[in-house]
Amino acid sequence: MRWTSTPESVENNEPTALAIAETVLAIAIYWGIAWAFDTHWHLLLSICVAPLLLLRSNESTEKGKRWFLDYYWDNKTKITRKETPGRFWSLISLAGIIGAACAYGLAQTLLMDREGWALFAGAFGVGLLAMMMGIIVAMMAGAGSRTVEVMEVVSEAVEVAGAVEVEVKVEGARVGVGVGAAVAVATVTTIVGAEAAAAAAAAAGSVTGSIILSLPVLISLAIGVWLRSLAVRMGATLRHPLAGIKALPTNWWRILLAVDSRHLPELVPNTSAHDEELSLSYWIGELRAGDVSARFISIVVIPIFFLPAFLYRWSLKSTCWLYLPLIYLGGGLRRRSHTPEEKAWLVAGLHESRVEGLRRLLAIGVTASLCLTTALEYPALQAGIQQSLADAPKLLLFYHRVIALLEHISLPHLWAFDLFDLAPWQWLNLLGAAITFTLYFYSDRVHRIWTLAKERDPNAAPEDVQIARLLRMVRLRDLCAILYILLAFGYAFLVLEGIDKGLLGWLAPLGVVYGPYL
Repeated sequence: MRWTSTPESVENNEPTALAIAETVLAIAIYWGIAWAFDTHWHLLLSICVAPLLLLRSNESTEKGKRWFLDYYWDNKTKITRKETPGRFWSLISLAGIIGAACAYGLAQTLLMDREGWALFAGAFGVGLLAMMMGIIVAMMAGAGSRTVEVMEVVSEAVEVAGAVEVEVKVEGARVGVGVGAAVAVATVTTIVGAEAAAAAAAAAGSVTGSIILSLPVLISLAIGVWLRSLAVRMGATLRHPLAGIKALPTNWWRILLAVDSRHLPELVPNTSAHDEELSLSYWIGELRAGDVSARFISIVVIPIFFLPAFLYRWSLKSTCWLYLPLIYLGGGLRRRSHTPEEKAWLVAGLHESRVEGLRRLLAIGVTASLCLTTALEYPALQAGIQQSLADAPKLLLFYHRVIALLEHISLPHLWAFDLFDLAPWQWLNLLGAAITFTLYFYSDRVHRIWTLAKERDPNAAPEDVQIARLLRMVRLRDLCAILYILLAFGYAFLVLEGIDKGLLGWLAPLGVVYGPYL
């Protein structure tokens, strides 16, 4: 284990202390947000988007790199009226329609109760946002190559969007708001900001004028490029689903324990070697040592290009409590093959070890509790059971008294079962017992086959298929035991603390699990 990561350690999936600390901190922060703001939507969102990165494979990474570089950096086709008229006018129409729709929707929402200068300022803002949406759509939809080459398309799209005139009701009077005029002013900003920022600064005699003029365009271009990179990564991942599933355990190990804040993200994986402008280190260098314009661009680009990657990385770390059991069940945390000695130890341990014998006794106790307490729930059987217990062994009488004591202290759903109304943690308990019985018979079969094989070859080891089945059952039983302990502890805590059945807010998921049994 290392303290912090290096490119080589991340490549080799070597754990780091910083990555582990960040994982623990991410879990605490996400649950702290749930508690402080009484919401768990961010947790659900993190759980849903986690597979997008976890399913990344070498094939999808290479395809995403090729798609993105072909689109933005290696595409030499210029989008003009003469060379590519179809693509040119398609982009103009698409960006114009999107911009116009945004202008109309925003105006209906934001300008209804405004008048005078407030109406003018609001109309200008709506037009500016519509212009920015046009640029974003153009960059996403197909305005490839370098960003400077898209400006002609963008300016045309802005003109289409700006031609929309929004009708707004103000105190019963219909006022025609010239959003097109506001967008026309923003169009000048587009042209100047894209190709003549330096000239504008020289003409105005200050850097501030250049920044004000180019800021909306720069933000729009950066958002468009980032959204395109996101679409490329998602598309490449979905093109190779089987390879992604196979790589999921390795990806999870890397994100959870090997990747930390010292490992800087890329806009698209493996593209920084082709162009350093796609790496965070390049923009940090520009921010530290570049001129005023380079620093200004870096301040805009870094949060848009790379901050989502850091947040996404932390959201993945925060979901380890959900996905880690699934990875463990699939054997993803075992990064090497089992040796013949390990196989022999596994089979022998499951067949005749004392620990496994205790697990079998516990499984028998769970089964006996299921039958006894379920029968006690029915009045017709209670009299006969009580009479039978009088002649029963002392151990069974003691067990019955323990069950009665648990019911008396308001914890009936720990060991008292009702087969027709089982709590979620009781299902886990019964599943673990069933797996223990299955392991008893299957490990005996594997042990007998292995014993016969050793008579022919003293160096023979249990078969890989049999070992894989035994490991899956052992892991599933371990997960059932761990989850049972956690859920049962939560049940006991809620009951003994006197928590009301109606759990609300961020505790609502617990209400679904525990509510009927409190």
